[in-house]
Amino acid sequence: MTADTMRRMLNPPVYDLAVTEAISNVLAQTDYPGLSGGELVAVLKHAKVFEFEDGPNKRTRLLHTLHNTQVRRGDGATLVVFLAAAMDPTRYVNDHVRFHSLQAQLNEVLVLHGLGVNDAGKLMRVKQRARTLSEAAELAGTLHAELRRRGCHEQLLTFCREELLAQSLFHALSEAAKSIPDRVRSTTGIALDGAELYDEVFGSKTKSPRVTINALASPSQESEHRGFKSLLLGVHGHYRNPRAHSTRLGSEEDRTDFLDAFALLSYIHRRLDHADFG
Repeated sequence: MTADTMRRMLNPPVYDLAVTEAISNVLAQTDYPGLSGGELVAVLKHAKVFEFEDGPNKRTRLLHTLHNTQVRRGDGATLVVFLAAAMDPTRYVNDHVRFHSLQAQLNEVLVLHGLGVNDAGKLMRVKQRARTLSEAAELAGTLHAELRRRGCHEQLLTFCREELLAQSLFHALSEAAKSIPDRVRSTTGIALDGAELYDEVFGSKTKSPRVTINALASPSQESEHRGFKSLLLGVHGHYRNPRAHSTRLGSEEDRTDFLDAFALLSYIHRRLDHADFG
């Protein structure tokens, strides 16, 4: 499909700073699944853009490059061709997860502008434009979109990336529950699990805590710390162990319960963000 054909298909042309910024923020994000600087330079050449403008980071550089080129050329075909090249499925034959993750993130923001990216990696107009973040999450149709809208902790989204893209509530929740002991082990270096791990890390009747969630400066804070440890044990027993010993078959998850569980697990990760690991 030529640039002129795509421009006519998307009449009026995509010539909107907000759209260009939304696409730049996703494709040039620092971490996975974002494209590297070298990948962006290579993709820009497909749109006959041969100079990657300067800036403090990849996102800003890409935004300035695309926007300024469109201003000079007077239409939005540059963005359309660039996006088609960046999202060409042949680029992701060895990493399907990366393609679907970028597609989902793009659709979360583009649906607010009445646009989307289809499975062929092409920009398209959508029938229904989202007017709120809630509508965007619903229309994007992904667990990832809804969880991001709810402020889900980034560590959970990273830990469960493949399961969320597959829309597997059972496996996503199973992996999410594992993310907490995995984080505690990797941070402390203590290779235990379950109650043994939490006794060793957060203390017990016979052991002083190695990690604390507050200063333990009062009976109230001591109680809060013990309660947090009990919460971890409850998550381990209620969410992790049952799924470790069963299969998805016959174990359907309720979507509302799933989202509430992720809210609880996000809270735990946020408390760990500010815990004193010594």
